[in-house]
Amino acid sequence: MGTLLHSSQTHLRRYADLAGAAASGVCLIHCLLTPVVISLFPDIIPYLPGDAWFHRALAIGIVMLGAAAFAPGYRIHRRHSLLALIGAGISLILIVAWAGETLSHSLELILSVTGSAMLVAAHLLNHSFCRQCRSCKDLTRCQATNL
Repeated sequence: MGTLLHSSQTHLRRYADLAGAAASGVCLIHCLLTPVVISLFPDIIPYLPGDAWFHRALAIGIVMLGAAAFAPGYRIHRRHSLLALIGAGISLILIVAWAGETLSHSLELILSVTGSAMLVAAHLLNHSFCRQCRSCKDLTRCQATNL
């Protein structure tokens, strides 16, 4: 039973950050492509969900998935700089989701893209540190050396 639990935790750590990076990447693509699509196809505007509640729900989903995906790896390597990076990215995404209507479109785009890029970077770095830890023979040594 212990081996099965360890195997599922390893599997979760291996793929959780990739899922978080993918979700944040979709957010990034959405932020970059929506203005382009609207400018090329203005007749599509009535069919796009543009209400604040929709963007807030997406932001909450990205934040929840991101935090859940980030946590397993962070518990092992405890890189505080990554915690700061993901915290800043989450903060920017939430600021835009709740204050986006009061911001200029340019500022909203800059903050959204920056926040999403920070989340993608944090997840990919977290994933790379976890891969380094998995290659160690003694996981407690990785934690002790902050690897």
